[in-house]
Amino acid sequence: MKKRIFYLMALAVFLPVAISSCARTPEENVKELHEKVLAAHVKIVHLDTLQKTESGLYYTILQQGSGRENTDSAMVFIRETIRDLQYDINASTDEAVARQLGAFSYANAYIPLQWPMGAYSILRGLEEMLLVMREGEIRRIWLPYWLSNYTEGGSTENSSTLVYDLELVKVVDDMDSYQIDTLEAFRDRHYPGVDSLAKGFYKVTLVPGTGDSLKRGTSVGAYYIGKFLNGHVFDTNVADSALKYRIYSDEASYTLFDVMIPAADDDDKKSDDEESAIAGFVKCMQEMRYGEQAICFFHSDYGYKESGSSASSQVSSYLGGGIPAYMPLCFWISVPPKD
Repeated sequence: MKKRIFYLMALAVFLPVAISSCARTPEENVKELHEKVLAAHVKIVHLDTLQKTESGLYYTILQQGSGRENTDSAMVFIRETIRDLQYDINASTDEAVARQLGAFSYANAYIPLQWPMGAYSILRGLEEMLLVMREGEIRRIWLPYWLSNYTEGGSTENSSTLVYDLELVKVVDDMDSYQIDTLEAFRDRHYPGVDSLAKGFYKVTLVPGTGDSLKRGTSVGAYYIGKFLNGHVFDTNVADSALKYRIYSDEASYTLFDVMIPAADDDDKKSDDEESAIAGFVKCMQEMRYGEQAICFFHSDYGYKESGSSASSQVSSYLGGGIPAYMPLCFWISVPPKD
């Protein structure tokens, strides 16, 4: 608290000087003023102990990384907390932070974010830092506004300097292989010995069906619980399960989900209907009978692929939400007996 008061007092002295300097030298632009304010902050609050890059961002290493180095074409898994220059938290992927802020939601998974390197989808200053980090490394980064764009000269996301705590959790070169390895590890842990029915697709019958196989070309109702492989429940149409996992919503429908079982010659056709089931869900039901309960888990090629699915509800302090891109999924599916 004393540091903050001292900082504010010091800036109160510095800012008029900087502004009057701008008045005396018209060529000094807004960026240069921000540079001076940030430099003053670093000098006063951090006693000039931070490292600075040529581009103008400051950083310090909070934890050294000992894992593999990053590359400019990898997919990186990131944990992130964002603060303003008063060090008040604006957003975070951290569950503990969400609880501290009173913004925790069971609908959120609080897992690392997935960022593709070299795809112009990471703020330039953050990507600059990530390129020289190793797995397990945590850096605190003072990101000036002019580095908060995705391409040089592009629109900036921030209007002032923000402070990012960035942890490089994992570096993945091949997301397809990574997903297969993840699915196999999940299989070995929970359903050892089960073979895949297709590349990246597994089905386990929990309760055998007593009726006929589900007829092709017909609509069949089912109950389901959708999970990530870490156990996070992201969706269900079973009211008791929604209450159990604390994701119940008065706006949701807890009735049978009707799924069109495609005719044999329609298996490869895509549906543009946003309400239709994803391919892995449909494929699972194609293998089921009336009265059966089954678990199916599968590669994102059968799910939301490289686009993911946005969250149905947003919590402003949480940076994730919804279903990330390249996310393997697991579904418990129950098809009631046929009347």
